[in-house]
Amino acid sequence: MGETMSLNRNLRVILTAVCLVMVVLAQAACQSSSPTATSSAATQAATQNTSYAGKRILYVNSYSVGYAWSDGIEHGVHNILDKTAVELKFVRMDTKNHPDDQFREQAGKAAKAELDAFKPDLVIASDDNAQQWFVIPYLQKGTIPCVFAGVNWDASSYNFDRTHITGIVKVHPIGQLMSDLKPYVKGSRVGYVTIDTETERGNYDQINRRFFNGALKPYIVKTYADFKDAFLKAQAENDGVILGNNAGSSDKWDDTDAIPFFTKNTRVPTGTVNDWMTSYTLITVARIPEELGEWSAQTALRIFDGTPVSSIDITENRKFKLGLNLDIGQQLGIVFTPEMLRNAAIYSKQG
Repeated sequence: MGETMSLNRNLRVILTAVCLVMVVLAQAACQSSSPTATSSAATQAATQNTSYAGKRILYVNSYSVGYAWSDGIEHGVHNILDKTAVELKFVRMDTKNHPDDQFREQAGKAAKAELDAFKPDLVIASDDNAQQWFVIPYLQKGTIPCVFAGVNWDASSYNFDRTHITGIVKVHPIGQLMSDLKPYVKGSRVGYVTIDTETERGNYDQINRRFFNGALKPYIVKTYADFKDAFLKAQAENDGVILGNNAGSSDKWDDTDAIPFFTKNTRVPTGTVNDWMTSYTLITVARIPEELGEWSAQTALRIFDGTPVSSIDITENRKFKLGLNLDIGQQLGIVFTPEMLRNAAIYSKQG
């Protein structure tokens, strides 16, 4: 019996040792599989980073670096295409700073030269001047797929060839802006103060016709100094004032002077649809330029995946953001509701 017990003990020791060896081997197998999993993840990432490799997109921007609106569209394009291997080239026409037709025609020709040299698979063209001076003269009768972004209000006037051109139209949330201003505006008279550019004249015409039945009073000026004078006049003559765009003024727009000027001299509620004008106005209901850039880039990838351009409907921007200027609110004695404050980006120079 003693020999049997000894044998059993020996068997238990052997079995325990075997189990320990199996555990060690299992752990080693798991550890050795980790690099394989990491390698697989790396391979997947590498596959993602090489998606659309060899594809080229030429992006033709109507304006220049530093203009907040078109910078935002470009940022939206980067948000999508930087995750791919698409080769992206930018051409900036700088037509906001050069309003004469001769310059714009030459800028369109320069973009065409880049098109010929770069030989892209697709073109993205932002805002109206790129359509007028580049897309229509050089792409309308061609076959290169083109996605436009930021055409104001309605693209029908261009009569784009829909077999290879589609895009996203830019509309202004004036209805929402006026709805947000309504509790504070004590009458029906509204003025519109803006810099004198082709785009802003078109915006005024559209806003006046669509939202004010011809009753919106214009104050269209060329300089920063005149803008301030027009602002004072518009307030004296209206119950509310919309500020258009300050881009394109023939002199320097100086924020160290402008912010305290508009804060101190605001007498009636003011609003804007341009995010960069928030520091001068009571309420901002702004378009989000990144939305247009992201839509354009995603549409480009859909086209690369085989979706016919003609099947992609022309659409319009739908996202907006609310901004509230507490300094001007304090100047007017306005206290915003908690609901508005919860849903808004807050501006206050006073902190």
